[in-house]
Amino acid sequence: MRLPIRLRLTAWYVLLLAVVLVGVGAFASARLHSTLGHEIDQSLASAAPKLTQGYAAEGAQDFFDVANTVFPAMPAGPSAAEVVDPSGRLLVAYGAPRLRRRILEPALVAAAARGHRIRTTVSLSGEPFRVLAVPVLRHGHTDVVVLAKSLHNRDAAISKLVVLLLIALPVALALAALGGWLLARRALRPVEQLTSRADAIRADDFAERIAVPRTRDEIAHLAETLNAMLERLQRGVDERRRLVADASHELRTPLAAMRAELDVTLLYDELSPAARRVLESSREEVERMTALVGNLLTLASIDEGQLHLRREEADVGALLEAVAALLARLAADAGVELAVEVAGEPVHVVGDRERIREVAVNLATNAIKFAGRGARIRLATSADGFLVADDGPGIAPDAQARVFDRFWRAEDSRTREHGGSGLGLAICREIVDAHGGRIDLESKPGRGACFRVTLPKPRLRAPAALKTPSPV
Repeated sequence: MRLPIRLRLTAWYVLLLAVVLVGVGAFASARLHSTLGHEIDQSLASAAPKLTQGYAAEGAQDFFDVANTVFPAMPAGPSAAEVVDPSGRLLVAYGAPRLRRRILEPALVAAAARGHRIRTTVSLSGEPFRVLAVPVLRHGHTDVVVLAKSLHNRDAAISKLVVLLLIALPVALALAALGGWLLARRALRPVEQLTSRADAIRADDFAERIAVPRTRDEIAHLAETLNAMLERLQRGVDERRRLVADASHELRTPLAAMRAELDVTLLYDELSPAARRVLESSREEVERMTALVGNLLTLASIDEGQLHLRREEADVGALLEAVAALLARLAADAGVELAVEVAGEPVHVVGDRERIREVAVNLATNAIKFAGRGARIRLATSADGFLVADDGPGIAPDAQARVFDRFWRAEDSRTREHGGSGLGLAICREIVDAHGGRIDLESKPGRGACFRVTLPKPRLRAPAALKTPSPV
């Protein structure tokens, strides 16, 4: 699953910062390790000549005096010094009692006696020490002066730095994550506004445009691009609507003429049964084409804002009774029961009677076609309109969101069998919307479907004021 852009931006920002902080921490630790180690080496190197000179001139006593002077001035931590002969025999030792032991291995002592300056790190009593060994000449014999300085303070300083980094790193990353989230949210807010504005534009109405930000950046360019796309879509939709409206107007007259000619021809008694069947089939097709053209003209009038409604008070119960009478033959042929349920009190709404009747006819016709043989269809009044319900197979959940779309038909065998243009429910919604009402669908697979139409109610009339008799 793809994560939101703001979350991905924040994650990349935190990851990059983590890499940078880890790199900086590693560099700081390595630099501190090198600097402190270099300071210890420098202190040993500066102390070595003094110790060798004191030992060469005065022996052990002067060696101790010099050691007591130079070692306290060195960085804090245990220190030790000794003088050994080339064979490794200890001659003089200085330092803590636990460190008074031979510091270097015999091989390194022998190398130092040969004139090599030895620098190395050894472990004494489990503690690391930095060691410097230099040769010293006394009374014609070469001995070796060995100096050792503990690395404990250096390692402790590096450990403290690492601990501080480990504590500071999560805190810094948490603050960076919060800041990155807020920055990403602020940076993407214009995109969200553009998305919301674009999402609010209806698929059948591209007249609205997206406000272009004053900043000349990528967001402004995106808004301009979307507006240009909407402009092209609007031109395409307008051209399609004009084509549909013009074609529907052009087809209306010839279809009416064809229907009249077929009606006249069917009046002849001399027609053979085969010819009569062909003519009756042609008449049905002409009626279907006439209904389709009528639907297209209705949609064209709605799109152009020219759907004129004659608003008056209408009795919903009477309208449903008329619809049931009109569709009684169709229901009988389909093998379904068509029932009208009128509430005790008359239900009145305000609207165009013919258009409301058209909505009820479309909804009831759809129910008759798709409810299935043996089903029961109810045309019932409600508190503020009416409903058309059936106990048929229902409508699939994924199709319920699209049943009111123009030219949409479910891809199943029942739809192919009954045909249809996919305009009936779309026209119902447009007509109801034009009245300021709403149409809702409730359906569960296997438990039927119910279309509920809500329409404006008449305003309550204020009772006439009672006339008070004038005094005689």
